[in-house]
Amino acid sequence: MANVNSFGSRVYRKWYLVVLLVVAVSFIIGLIFSVFLDKEFTLMNVLFPSLINTVLIWGGSMAIVVFVWNRFPWESKPLKHLVVEIALIVVFLTAFVALANLYYSWLYNLSYAEGFRENQNDILITALITFLIVTIHEAVFFYQQWKFHFSKSVKLEKDNIEARYNALKAQVNPHFLFNSLNSLVSLVEDKPEAEKYVLDLSEYLRYMITSSNRDMVPVGEELLIVEKYIRLQRLRFGNNFSVKVGVSEHAGSKFIPVLALQMLLENCFNHNIITHNNPLYIRVYDERDMLVVENNYQKKTRKESTGIGLKNIEGRYMLTGEAGIKIHNDGRKFVVSIPLLNKPGS
Repeated sequence: MANVNSFGSRVYRKWYLVVLLVVAVSFIIGLIFSVFLDKEFTLMNVLFPSLINTVLIWGGSMAIVVFVWNRFPWESKPLKHLVVEIALIVVFLTAFVALANLYYSWLYNLSYAEGFRENQNDILITALITFLIVTIHEAVFFYQQWKFHFSKSVKLEKDNIEARYNALKAQVNPHFLFNSLNSLVSLVEDKPEAEKYVLDLSEYLRYMITSSNRDMVPVGEELLIVEKYIRLQRLRFGNNFSVKVGVSEHAGSKFIPVLALQMLLENCFNHNIITHNNPLYIRVYDERDMLVVENNYQKKTRKESTGIGLKNIEGRYMLTGEAGIKIHNDGRKFVVSIPLLNKPGS
């Protein structure tokens, strides 16, 4: 989501525009009070009080709108956003009117009820002013959100097209490779381990190619190919790592971006020391509609990276409108959680 606070700070940095706008609105409100309430249009009688009202209402409304947009984003919690904003505006307006009437009653030596009766029309206009100001704030923030999401959507679509294009180009060599590997099996039949390795690699590459035209796949399907990926890594690292998978049947039917789980495991292997004295422990499990990959943190001084991985997964979740991945590193464990989706694109 676009940062509402940053927008607010940009507005306040242009203080001269805010001052001009407040003065202009105050002048218009003063005219309304003067015409409809039959009051003489003077600095102290109309304009100054309307200026004070406008500043206080504007500031309070701005604070409420910014708070609600940050706490309850419209795109994810529209009903809660609307209910909370209306409730806070009503509370704010009630408190403002009560304090203003208390001050008016004290100033003119009236009872609270008498002051309220004399200011009924003023209170109505104050409520209308508040509604107008909140509407302006909401309209501005909606425009900011639309502009932010539009530019993000254009960029992500461009990146997605480029990624698909690169994937299509990359398919030529793997097609040749896994066909060659299948042929190679007949030459190593007397070596069971080598034969198994070649078959796993061939199946793994086949999955990469056949899945390149899909955005989302079931978790259960990813787990099957991950088994082959782990066996391939076993040849490289031997018994210096362990992977424990504890994914529920419910989570297995959910969806994640294709090869996302393999990328998370690859991130573990690429960025951590893996030796007999420093084995790598990896856990894969589901928790609260999230798929979690956790490993003991023993960072390499010189990391191997393909330049994809976490950013790639984050970008693909952004295309679905989801909040994206969560990363936690306390120095002992490195934990990455990705959302489990009900169906492709949801």
